[in-house]
Amino acid sequence: MNQDKPAALVTGAATGIGRSAAVALAENGYDVVVNYRRSEEAARNTAEQVQGAGGRTLLYRCDVSDDSCVRAMLGATEKEFGRLDVLINNAGTTVDVEPKNLEGMKVEDWNRIFNVNVLGLFLVTRAAVPLLRNSPNGC
Repeated sequence: MNQDKPAALVTGAATGIGRSAAVALAENGYDVVVNYRRSEEAARNTAEQVQGAGGRTLLYRCDVSDDSCVRAMLGATEKEFGRLDVLINNAGTTVDVEPKNLEGMKVEDWNRIFNVNVLGLFLVTRAAVPLLRNSPNGC
């Protein structure tokens, strides 16, 4: 475990903005936790890109709306890197329903969107704060 190098956690890092953030962090000297829920192959690709940019990775499958899974992910982060300096809460989900079509939005879908996009942000931040506070960069 190299605690001299800063570490970051990027949720939803398998594709898109999350992947770009993870790679940019590695290019700037960070080790990166690559969080994903469904897209394992894409997340592995992100991890390869992070490693290619000089960062070590921890590939971690976790649904950010599951508190026990989130806490386990932060525990694994501490075990692997010994620290956390940056948190990027990028995980998000949606469904393809036009905003004016309220009847087209199932309650189950709405709950999933809320749980990932809002509750997940809270759960990950809450679990990360102790590590962030102990970061040499402080929080």
